[in-house]
Amino acid sequence: FSRARHNLAAMATERVEEAVKEVVDAVAGAAAAEAAASKADGGIDHGLMVAYAFLLIMAIVPIYVGSHKSVKTEEQKKKERESDEKPDVMTHSDAAYFPFYASGALFTLYVLFKVFGKEYVNLLLGGYFFLLGVGSLTMSARPFVAPLLPRVFFAKKFSFRLFGVNEDKPTEPPTDVIQQDFDYCDVVCLAIAAAVGVWYLLTKNWIANNLFGLSFSVEGVALLQLGSFQIGAVLLGGLFFYDIFWVFGTDVMVTVAKSFDAPIKVIFPKDLLANGLLGAKDFAMLGLGDIVIPGILVALLLRFDVSRGTGSKLYFHATYFAYIAGLVTTIVVMHVFKAAQPALLYLVPFCLLTPFLLSLVRGEVADLFKYHDEPEEENEGKEDIKSE
Repeated sequence: FSRARHNLAAMATERVEEAVKEVVDAVAGAAAAEAAASKADGGIDHGLMVAYAFLLIMAIVPIYVGSHKSVKTEEQKKKERESDEKPDVMTHSDAAYFPFYASGALFTLYVLFKVFGKEYVNLLLGGYFFLLGVGSLTMSARPFVAPLLPRVFFAKKFSFRLFGVNEDKPTEPPTDVIQQDFDYCDVVCLAIAAAVGVWYLLTKNWIANNLFGLSFSVEGVALLQLGSFQIGAVLLGGLFFYDIFWVFGTDVMVTVAKSFDAPIKVIFPKDLLANGLLGAKDFAMLGLGDIVIPGILVALLLRFDVSRGTGSKLYFHATYFAYIAGLVTTIVVMHVFKAAQPALLYLVPFCLLTPFLLSLVRGEVADLFKYHDEPEEENEGKEDIKSE
């Protein structure tokens, strides 16, 4: 009797398990069917919308921060005048040749990926971008780390110097090739940046990638200076056609972007809501060039606003919001046509036409074209030559 009761209980348990399994399978099938029907009917993919929103944020924040960082204080200007170092400013020839240099570098990477495979190329370039990323993140981290440290971290200053000898004049004393002043706060920032670098090298985590990518963007916008609005127009105009050709005309740009496993882009998971922070595998991306290239023009217009001494940032704000409109247009077109888009196709017209039309309406075209991102002494010298 006890054995029969045991068998009956076992049979009942098996049937309950089968019933539960059937219910679970039915619910899962219904959910999948509902999701497919929702997408077929034009339903909203919330994960994709979140990814697009964060890509937009990761593009506009570095431009805003980098633009304001590019504006030098009076103390910084004084130090530049007292030292022999002059800021590197892009010239007309630099801007004109840049798309050709970029095309050569892009196609070289494409060939390397095809011939040697992405594993070996990424391994070779990994160390290079590790050093660049650590240096960039060290500079970007200081404003966030400094307020958290006690004063003792800023009390003592150190200086790193690398000397060089002039081969043409070997009897002259050596000169500084590299001089970098730092304190304990910089050492802490360097340690944090190195930890992020090791994290990225070992895991290729998307968060570590974005920390490097955002720091590259901020420092790039802050340090790269266009000589004038005209030079910016030449640069962006050339890259406008560069982007269209390599995206629409060939598979080179898309292949390199997907194969190049380096922090040259900001990414965000489209499946974050479904798979969580650590389980995400499907990513949307935006190249750093689509942030930095228009960003240096936006930064130029902020410095133009500041140079006028009116307290207004009209040109900066107008072009900044034009960039946002151009990027939103890019995302919408990409989403509608389900295909990669050359972002500069939309960003360049928005960013170039907006300040030009604004200056045209306000009667300030001459002022906009006359502004130059050059040291004051050089500008004075040029004016003297013209007057003579």
